[in-house]
Amino acid sequence: MKSLGFKDWSLCTYFIVFVAVLSIIGALLGFVVGYFLSSVLINANIRTYSVTGLVKGINLSSILIGLLGSTLVFCLIAVIGYSFVHGKESGELISGKNNKKHKSCFLRIANVIVGIIPCKNKFPLRIALRKPLAVVLIIVAVMGFSVCVILGQSLNISSKKVFHSQTDGHNYEYDTRYDHYRTKKVLDHGVRYLEHPAELVIGGYDIEQTVVGLYDLNELYELQNVSETRVAVPSVGTIYVNLGLADTYDVEVGDTLTLDVANTSYHLTVTEIVTNAKTACIYMNAEELTMLLGIPEGSYNGLWSMDTSTGDGISVDKEQRMIDLERNAVSNQISGIINQVIGSVVGCILIFLALYVNFQDNTRDMLLLNLFGYQAKEIRKMLIDVYRPIVCTSFVISIIPSIWIARFIQRSLSRSINDYMPFGTNIIIVILIFVGLNLIYWLVQTVFTVGINHLIRKEANF
Repeated sequence: MKSLGFKDWSLCTYFIVFVAVLSIIGALLGFVVGYFLSSVLINANIRTYSVTGLVKGINLSSILIGLLGSTLVFCLIAVIGYSFVHGKESGELISGKNNKKHKSCFLRIANVIVGIIPCKNKFPLRIALRKPLAVVLIIVAVMGFSVCVILGQSLNISSKKVFHSQTDGHNYEYDTRYDHYRTKKVLDHGVRYLEHPAELVIGGYDIEQTVVGLYDLNELYELQNVSETRVAVPSVGTIYVNLGLADTYDVEVGDTLTLDVANTSYHLTVTEIVTNAKTACIYMNAEELTMLLGIPEGSYNGLWSMDTSTGDGISVDKEQRMIDLERNAVSNQISGIINQVIGSVVGCILIFLALYVNFQDNTRDMLLLNLFGYQAKEIRKMLIDVYRPIVCTSFVISIIPSIWIARFIQRSLSRSINDYMPFGTNIIIVILIFVGLNLIYWLVQTVFTVGINHLIRKEANF
């Protein structure tokens, strides 16, 4: 086309327009599908938070990001793609001199890598590694699939951990809160507590927490540290932080933190990390907290007890607490399923693209091999099956980075929404990822086997 007089800017414009049209079509389809699937998330919010009046909606920022943002990115990729032929003479492109240089370079690299790998039949690997794009796509696909599955399973594990953290040691039947401070003595074994909104400054982050002052602890509420040992009431000048703060912001025992309460800052030393703390709560000595707030000694505005004869407060019973915790668990499980579905789709698409690139590039080789007497099964083993060990190797080298990435994403989400989601994984999840990758590969391989057979029959009939 360049030899016919088409200029670089003209050809590049066609590439950009073509990609932009495809991107806009995809974005519009995404809007339509997302509009209907948003009902799933709306229903999840209704079940989780018992809210009403939620409606579907779209705003200008969603359109700009989803439509124009993605289109600009893909157009930029089209420009980068055309840069490989920009400014080159038509004769050089027709002769393929530049392409031969790249192929020679890739073949040398492939020979070096194959020489290191301890295997008998190195020819298929040499063929696969001469197409680095396909290999890179497979590695990205495997890592993307692994991250999404690990993150999805971690959300399920997280919901269970959060549920246990809010039930273990919480042996009271009623949690009563008062809209004013009380100093009346508590009968029986009720546990008084004093709570107040506060901010904790950790490494430049201002974290909203509820500081809870404790007078005493008994069998109604047993605080536990990371060693599952029961701890006593915090002493003056110290503070207990919840496991979420410790895990998300790397807080350790012995650290000194700044607590902002009642417009005044105080420095307190962390002496315990509590695993069953109430959500977004930190603990300190109640007598010290009354001094900080300037209220009478012995004041409290909350009570854990076994009955509701606690005055004019608002009580939440154990059954209601369990219902609320189960709702949050359902929300996390739905998020986990969404992540796993996304991971499977991304894995299938990227592995399919990686093999499709190889399939297209090797079409001529397949026909030549068929002319030499090779059967479709042998051609598949030589040009397609070689990617199975590459998938398995990609899984081995990417599983640890995938765990790190998933943990980083979950910690970042915990910081951004100020809601602790403990990260968790196990060997069963790793095995499931390996099995899932091989299942995806088998499905894609089946599709391409049909394609190879069709190509050979078509050529034979022609």
